[in-house]
Amino acid sequence: MNGHFLLPVAALLPMLTAPFVWHIGTKQKESGLNSMVAICTLQLMLAVAVGWNALQGQELFFELEGFCGQGLRMRADGFRSLYVLVACGMWFISSVFSRDYLAHEHAVPRYCFFTMMTLGAVCGMFFADSLFSIFIFFEIMSLASYPWVAHEEDKAAMRAGETYLYIAVIGGLTMLMGIFLLPQGMAAAPLAQLPALADGQNLWLPAILMLIGFGAKAGAFPLHIWLPKAHPVAPAPASALLSGLLTKAGVFGILILSTLLMREVSGFGDLLFRLGVITMLLGAVLAIFSLNLKRTLACSSLSQIGFILIGAGLCNLLGEHNGLALYGTIGHMVNHSLFKLVLFLCAGVVAMNTHRLDLKDVQGYGRNKPFLHVCFLAGVLGIAGVPGFSGFLSKSLLHEGIVELIAHYAEHGHATGIYKVSEWLFLLAGGMTLCYMLKLYFCLFWMKNDQYQAEYDRKGPYLSNISRIALGFAAALILVIGLLPGQTMSRFGGYSRSFLQGGEPAHMPIHYFSLENLKGAVISLAIGGCLFGLLLLSRKVGLRKKLTLRFDLEDMVYRPLLAGLIAAGGAFASLCDRLMDWLTALLKGTGGVTAKVLDSTVDQAAALAGRTLFQPVHEHETVPVGNRFTYTLGTWMDGAAHRLHISREDDHSFVTSLAAFWEEWSSRWRQMARSVSYGLVLFCLGLMATLIYLLW
Repeated sequence: MNGHFLLPVAALLPMLTAPFVWHIGTKQKESGLNSMVAICTLQLMLAVAVGWNALQGQELFFELEGFCGQGLRMRADGFRSLYVLVACGMWFISSVFSRDYLAHEHAVPRYCFFTMMTLGAVCGMFFADSLFSIFIFFEIMSLASYPWVAHEEDKAAMRAGETYLYIAVIGGLTMLMGIFLLPQGMAAAPLAQLPALADGQNLWLPAILMLIGFGAKAGAFPLHIWLPKAHPVAPAPASALLSGLLTKAGVFGILILSTLLMREVSGFGDLLFRLGVITMLLGAVLAIFSLNLKRTLACSSLSQIGFILIGAGLCNLLGEHNGLALYGTIGHMVNHSLFKLVLFLCAGVVAMNTHRLDLKDVQGYGRNKPFLHVCFLAGVLGIAGVPGFSGFLSKSLLHEGIVELIAHYAEHGHATGIYKVSEWLFLLAGGMTLCYMLKLYFCLFWMKNDQYQAEYDRKGPYLSNISRIALGFAAALILVIGLLPGQTMSRFGGYSRSFLQGGEPAHMPIHYFSLENLKGAVISLAIGGCLFGLLLLSRKVGLRKKLTLRFDLEDMVYRPLLAGLIAAGGAFASLCDRLMDWLTALLKGTGGVTAKVLDSTVDQAAALAGRTLFQPVHEHETVPVGNRFTYTLGTWMDGAAHRLHISREDDHSFVTSLAAFWEEWSSRWRQMARSVSYGLVLFCLGLMATLIYLLW
């Protein structure tokens, strides 16, 4: 073990204190929530300390050799320290808001426990400095966040939790398979060494497998199915973290694949780019037709992840000229985390005061609530890319990255048609973002509710003062970043260049408010305004319900496909079982006949051998002297001597002589065998004694 102790503490502190928070929560709910806020505050201070060292050029590292056979590596550089700081800040604000949201909820100790566990896993994952280390924390994060989704324990929550867990487990196992398929030593190597280790190797298969795992957590198409279901059923503070942070854990892994492992493979970058375009458009379409407040925000997250994936693809395709795309990708990651923190907490205010989420039921809730109005409007203008707010900066850089790619490919004679179309789809998706956010904004703050308006206009606190401060601070950051891009957005990109080994933008400082960027924003906003006008028109002519989009990829494709595979597998297994039964019956039938034939044949062969080769010696054939061999040989020799007229000096015949010789020789042989056996016994005893002496 070597390195700085702060890095493992950043991961272990929330995990080790989680049982403590749970225990306090079981005694008193409010004390458990307060202790969670206290630990999140301590964790935020720790993240600031680590980040300060990293931003001063003092990168911290930690290594535990031999952990799980691969070792555990952690490092805090600019990008990783930045995102751990973002994570801890979001956790702190979310935990403060949880004091209001969970005041009358059930299972609060369980919620606090798993919130702390997930925080530790997220910090450990962003600090991890090898693919194997990332996998360990990634899996802890996925499993620890499951109780968020299933928190309500009703039918919708349990089904969403089931989908979330399936995707998490399948994605994790697929990622692990990809890590196992990497060349030896690459899984445990520091991330900075991946480009050199991957140079000249074909790593498509492990990269695709890991992309499936990371993409599932990011919510990329076609593994996005958990996201629109998990966010609406989870508590609002958890939804903010699921959307704002846990999806970025998947993006973090995708960026590693794009810029480090598959750095020189433009085909991989093109794959990410196309997946990003599909995800971006699909999420926007689903959000426009959604009639649930939190589901609309969840589908919006899906769309914004598409924007980020486009940036990840551009970072690969542009190679050393990826400066603007890199700055835009990192900037939009931070911005999206901030947007969804603000918007989901505002949705939480609505949910905890009305206990409703259908847009028809909650419309008009925000009337005469200026604080909530301002916070929600900041999130709307930010995510829509309105100039002066932070979303405009990151989206403009991503748009410039697409324009740079088109120019770069045209200069080298490559086809640019697909990328020109993608540029217009990018602007269209930006307009669709404004459309669905205006839908929520006008519904909550300008429309009247004939059924519940009197209840919603009732005076009284709808949010505690400390929660107002936390939410207001997060909303103010959207405007601060948007007005000070050089001190914020440019620094975010600069901190990330070394980790992702990206290039520097061609023109520094970046001209965020250039005419081209403003032109792109105006086009997107104009498209969004037109789409929102069409949406209002459809509502006036009574098409509101007819235009709802009932498209569920899980129910329409994945579950039927899985059921079909299970049915096909069952049919195949049944067929194999029947074939084995038939084969067994066939073997029994043929085997019985074969056994009878073989048994009869063996009996006949034994009888024949008994009558010929092994015919027994009858009693009358017993020899009078010696054994049969000496008697037969002696008789033959006596007969030969008689025919040859050979006379012997003694009267003994050869039969008698050979019998006497055989008896004497047998006696001596038995005596010699007994002597040898005795010697062997003595040798063994001596050998045993020697071994005992040596061992003693």
